[in-house]
Amino acid sequence: MLSVGSKIFVPSYGAGIVSTVEFRKVYDTIYKFVDVTMMIDNISLSIPVSRIEAYRVREIVTKDRLEKCLSIISLECAIIEKKWNKRYRQNNDKIYNGTLEGECEVLRDLYHLKRKGLMPPGEQKILDKAEALIASETMLVLDITLKEAYEIIRNLDKNS
Repeated sequence: MLSVGSKIFVPSYGAGIVSTVEFRKVYDTIYKFVDVTMMIDNISLSIPVSRIEAYRVREIVTKDRLEKCLSIISLECAIIEKKWNKRYRQNNDKIYNGTLEGECEVLRDLYHLKRKGLMPPGEQKILDKAEALIASETMLVLDITLKEAYEIIRNLDKNS
């Protein structure tokens, strides 16, 4: 169960820290809510405990798993979908699923396309999103600033 201080990851929002767990009355019914302070844009997210599964909330990864996942970014690209609209949907699906491995694969492929000058402008938004999601989780796992997390991630691309 989530408790105050728990470090969690919410797909589409990034990593955050549970700030409160409390009961609130909504339309004459009392619900238990978890308030999460997100690392990206200082958003405060309030999630009813009954909807935690629908939000696909998970604990942040361990340091070992983070290192394995981040190494994906510096690997050589596998086959990249040629049709940008199909690739766009596939990348959005990987981000929506909320697995760090999927997010790192998206980042690796989009970094590759960007280096080659083949990335359509519309995919820059997905690259920015994937980078932010990975950076927020990296920040909490390694206990560093968001800026330092971005530097770590962007330096992985330079190694390839």
